[in-house]
Amino acid sequence: MALNLSNTTLSQSANLKLHILIEHSSEEMVIASVLELPNCFVEAPNQEQALEDIKKLLHSRLEKIEIFPLEIQLSQAKQTENPWIKFAGVFQDDPDSILLG
Repeated sequence: MALNLSNTTLSQSANLKLHILIEHSSEEMVIASVLELPNCFVEAPNQEQALEDIKKLLHSRLEKIEIFPLEIQLSQAKQTENPWIKFAGVFQDDPDSILLG
């Protein structure tokens, strides 16, 4: 397995598409969370406020991080013979074996 880490970061003008989950809690509050970023969520009294708050939180978090594209090259496994093939037919001439027809 080979790891290739690109030494170029995404530019500030690059777009990052994230998925926001909106959950209406039982206390008449709305929770907005970013599926791609663990522990990135806000709670607000309505959906519009929750979306606005999550955008602010995302902007503050993304200012402090760098994103590096990472490519992992997997080695192809060798096609090996099925290990059970060596046992195929071992009881074909056994008179005590039960033949199902």
